[in-house]
Amino acid sequence: MRVVCIQPARDPILCGQGPVQFGSAPVNDVVQVGAGVEPRHATVVADARGLVLTVNPGSQRVYVNARAVRERALLHYGDTLALGANKYLLTTDEAPPQPGEAATLDGAGGLIVLRVVSGVLSGQALAIAPELRLGAGARYFGELACACRIAQGPDGLVFESDSATPRVNGWRCQRARLAHGDQIVLGEHRLIVEAPGLQYAAHVAALPPTPVARPAPEPEPPAQGEVWWLIAAAVLLAMLIAFFLYFRW
Repeated sequence: MRVVCIQPARDPILCGQGPVQFGSAPVNDVVQVGAGVEPRHATVVADARGLVLTVNPGSQRVYVNARAVRERALLHYGDTLALGANKYLLTTDEAPPQPGEAATLDGAGGLIVLRVVSGVLSGQALAIAPELRLGAGARYFGELACACRIAQGPDGLVFESDSATPRVNGWRCQRARLAHGDQIVLGEHRLIVEAPGLQYAAHVAALPPTPVARPAPEPEPPAQGEVWWLIAAAVLLAMLIAFFLYFRW
């Protein structure tokens, strides 16, 4: 996780998986300024669901993409936080990968959609089959000055734009390979990639290789001397049994 301090402007802060503490006290990971900021105001942590924001009890609300959060909210990389006079952008540690930087994930089938989470089309799911065009000259978001394309191909799910204005997971980029849960910001429009097939393929690719079962070695045949010793022992045992039975009867 990378916290970009927009207001007041400061160097980005790398925070790993968190938790990231926000507040006015010097012990916080991100120290805030201004009135209405508590010593320990809020926390952001990454888990299996994504990024989770928790506002500490008694603290003023935190605004996520201009929406007020009083207690808890699920965030995505690329969201903005406003705490009093402070404004931050949450991004991934590194810029989204470029197509061709990693091997294509096999088995990444299934329906892939972009879920619109803000703007006039909020709540709608835009299918990518096998491509979707957005922005200038397209059916959706035609008021934008830039034109974008999301398509499935040999390099996976690829985002392309004719300008660097759009953001992917908080990073400005013209071309990137997308994954399940990534967020694309086009002006006031926010879109989340929903691709369970990509998510499952990435999970399988991350698993350690299955160990190859080796056949058990066959037992070695006994040496020739051992065979004669066994035969002699059996003969001697038979003679003792016969001798015992003869004198017993």
